[in-house]
Amino acid sequence: MLRKDRTRLWVVLAVILAALAYVWPITGRVNLGLDLKGGAHIVLQAKDTPEHPLGDDGIERLVAVLRNRVDQYGVAEPIIQTSGKDRVIVDLPGVQDPAAALELIGKTALLEFREVLDKSEPAPPAPQRGNYDSDEQFERAQTRWNTAVESAGGARSRFEERAAGIEGAIASRGENENNLRYYLLGGALVAGKDLKRAEINRDGIGRMGVSLSFNDEGAKSFEEATGRLVGKELAIVLDGITISAPVVQDRISGGNAQITGRFSVDEARRLVIMLNAGALPVEVEVAENRSVGPTLGADSVRQGVQAGLAGAVLVFIFMLIYYRFNGLAADVALAVTMLLVFAGLIAFRATLTLPGIAGIILTIGMAVDGNVLIYERMKEEIRAGKTPLAALDAGFRKALVTILDSNITTLIAAVVLFYFGTGSVRGFGVTLSIGLVASVFSNVVVTRVILQIFVSSKKHALKQS
Repeated sequence: MLRKDRTRLWVVLAVILAALAYVWPITGRVNLGLDLKGGAHIVLQAKDTPEHPLGDDGIERLVAVLRNRVDQYGVAEPIIQTSGKDRVIVDLPGVQDPAAALELIGKTALLEFREVLDKSEPAPPAPQRGNYDSDEQFERAQTRWNTAVESAGGARSRFEERAAGIEGAIASRGENENNLRYYLLGGALVAGKDLKRAEINRDGIGRMGVSLSFNDEGAKSFEEATGRLVGKELAIVLDGITISAPVVQDRISGGNAQITGRFSVDEARRLVIMLNAGALPVEVEVAENRSVGPTLGADSVRQGVQAGLAGAVLVFIFMLIYYRFNGLAADVALAVTMLLVFAGLIAFRATLTLPGIAGIILTIGMAVDGNVLIYERMKEEIRAGKTPLAALDAGFRKALVTILDSNITTLIAAVVLFYFGTGSVRGFGVTLSIGLVASVFSNVVVTRVILQIFVSSKKHALKQS
């Protein structure tokens, strides 16, 4: 074996061993898309309002904030993309709680601190039938509760009318659904734009909360507001809803505040993520909210794997029957191609989707096609009277141009799909691109090394005899 052939052999062995070490164990290493893993598919419709105009870059800013929130939420390989001029599609593979995800990405998260100008009496908690000895008692309690709720609704109307005459004032509903009340709030004293950092925390009695740190401007505004409102209530408002309205005990300096209430750990975490990522720059409404169950994803994976294995086995058998030992070399090269495809998917952190599995199956055909071209060229050279070794060299040399031409043109199409496509179309483009590069390497290098070893061994055996 010539030195250059030994070099090819060592390169092939090094690549195979490196790929095996990189992909092992393959379970859990490849990121699965929404159609394979299940999760949430959400479409948000941006709204052009006087308060939050969409503008030329509104969608881009919206996508940036959404991506920041989703990244902090810890979703692996989310897909966030625009659709048209005013829609954003968010695919969250593996999300087990679509409602929580929707709350995370759909809330504006506009944080404000406002002075409480007035507030209604809280409505009592809704009566529960099991707490009363008779239906008559329950119905009387229900009537009293309905009256209290109507009274709270009347307070809201009054507050809205009064807010119309006060600059920057709003009428706000309290967050506690079991103890409903409304607030008349003055203009914003400190806003979320002045927030530097939010973190999960607990208060002195162990209640879950969120601690806030303001920038220099926010710290100054917060100190001025608390100094002016000592003995009065300062409302903490998120998206127009009053989370709490504590009484200011003293001027607060240092730019730190805390929100406490009936937060669970998950609720506090989502609030922290939204506050740190920033408020949505435009108003949005949910145009579509669809969940893909893990059962459907598992079925897709199983069917895709079955299709891929069936195609590969049929190709393996055909090559062995038609090309005999040369077919075995092609099959080994095909196995190396599949190994390199999965190593590439893991290395580039690509997301495997159902169309991506179709791209892998197409790669199998492309890889074998290159070997067919090489073998047919070798047959022509042998029929022309050349030795097996010369036919091998000429066959690879003459087939190389055709192999590169067919694969490069297909690669261009795959790159176009990746660049201009969306969602699963991009997944198909990525998988096909990786597969094409891997198949060319296997055709030109791996197959040649195997055939070179066979021809050299056969020639050596003939000399010995």
